[in-house]
Amino acid sequence: MPHAKLLALSILFSIGMVRSPASAQTIPSPYTYIENHQELAFFVGKSNIDAGKLELGPRDSDTFGARYSVGLGGAISIDISGTLFKSTRLIQDVRRPIDDRTIDRGNIDLLLFDARLRLNLTGRRMWHGFQPFLTFGGGFAFPYLVDNGAEEVAFMRSEDRYFFGVRFTGTTSGGTTFHVSRKLSLRVEGMLNLWQIKTPVGWFALENDPLRLFSESEWVTAQSIMLGASWRF
Repeated sequence: MPHAKLLALSILFSIGMVRSPASAQTIPSPYTYIENHQELAFFVGKSNIDAGKLELGPRDSDTFGARYSVGLGGAISIDISGTLFKSTRLIQDVRRPIDDRTIDRGNIDLLLFDARLRLNLTGRRMWHGFQPFLTFGGGFAFPYLVDNGAEEVAFMRSEDRYFFGVRFTGTTSGGTTFHVSRKLSLRVEGMLNLWQIKTPVGWFALENDPLRLFSESEWVTAQSIMLGASWRF
């Protein structure tokens, strides 16, 4: 019997020695799968907007918006966003001396609706809670509220006034999402928008532009930093 007990203890000890290294090699993965494929987000930020060479367009603004996202499978998602740029512009009268053209500053709020494909660099998983991404897409921007009071007071001709109109907008961005919990996440994003500014036709009159220096239009950028929170479902 003592020999049988000794043999049994030896076998148990051998099994323990074999299992221990295997247990020591089990390392928790830093990647966590994201189950929810849809999310609704709200964001705020600041935008640095190029007003153009003639300084006719919108300038720096506070920025607000909302976004709906849905996963398309794998690492690709689509973001549909609505963004409000609360901006200002210089109101200029081209028929005044060149060093005295600016007569006032007025408010101009822009609405931008766009759709972007989002490439999640870690796929459908987060790394230690982080999920970096890149986006590419486009949409349309148009004025939501414009203050034309100074132009009315100055009796500016309609052909001399700047109008933003409806503009196609190219959009790209990059940033990261931090998943606070299974449903709540925070997002920081740097965004670049590209749209066109057109010069009013009255500015091309011979008395206003005798040397033909004004361009009909130019592409400008809006660079934004956004912070947001989203709820996944």
